[in-house]
Amino acid sequence: MKVKEQVIEALNELKPSETLMVYDLILSLKSKIGVKGVKKHLSAYLKARKALRQCKGSLSEDILKGREDRI
Repeated sequence: MKVKEQVIEALNELKPSETLMVYDLILSLKSKIGVKGVKKHLSAYLKARKALRQCKGSLSEDILKGREDRI
């Protein structure tokens, strides 16, 4: 059974007040991820771009060559 289906099944077994508590937790989680998660990922992305800016050549070709060497 998929996780979402299991969660829905468990939610259906809860009392209305308990369901409201779960909903509050979901909203809280979404607000934390929405603001901090996007900024954090964007910041990491920009740091990686800045670090890789100095590299010459193709990083993807270097990765493929490294994989060929291991095979």
